Order: sequence, then structure tokens, then C-alpha cells
Amino acid sequence: MMEAEATNWPAIKVLWDVFQGLFLAGVTAYVWWSNKHRATGAAIADANSRIDELGKHVARLEQILDNRPGYGEIEQLRTEMATMNRGVAEMAAQLQSSNALLNRLHEYLLTEKQQR
Repeated sequence: MMEAEATNWPAIKVLWDVFQGLFLAGVTAYVWWSNKHRATGAAIADANSRIDELGKHVARLEQILDNRPGYGEIEQLRTEMATMNRGVAEMAAQLQSSNALLNRLHEYLLTEKQQR
């Protein structure tokens, strides 16, 4: 018959203590890692508010860009302004010639009045 080996309880207790220490260290590392990378509610709310503000800003910029005139509209305005400038120049030339005619008429009337 085989003799029953005596169980070495102090060695088993040391191994159990080492296992518990390693397990506790692993749990500690897991908790630290998960807390480090976990997004808190405040951080999420802050990110959401910043995203909302950015969305509003982008919407305002899009509205401004949508209301800006395009190249075709700017070219049309330039054409209309050039036409108006030509019209004003023609009116100025006509006014100048009318002014010269009035000055001659005024001189004529003054000389006629003096001669009589």
C-alpha cells in the first residue's frame, strides 16, 4: 500500500496568498484602466454642448454663404453699374453743354441790355 503523502499546508497557503495578490493587482489595474478611459457624464455633456455650439456656428456660416451673391450676380451688378456710369456721364455732358449755352445766353442778354 502506498503511504499517503502529507499535505504541505504552509506551501499551499503561500501559493494561495500569491494568487490572491496577483488577482487583486489584476483587478486594481483593470479598475484603474477602465476609470482612466471611461467618459464621465460631465465630460459627455461638455462635449455635447461644444458640438451644439459648433453646429450653430456652422449653420450661421452656411446661411451667410448661401445669401452671398455669386459670380454671375456680381458680374450683372458690374454691368448695371457700368451702364449707369455711362448714363451719368452722358447727363453730365448734356448738363455741361446746357450750362455753356445758358452762359452764352446770359452774356448776350447782358450785352443787349447795356446797348439799349
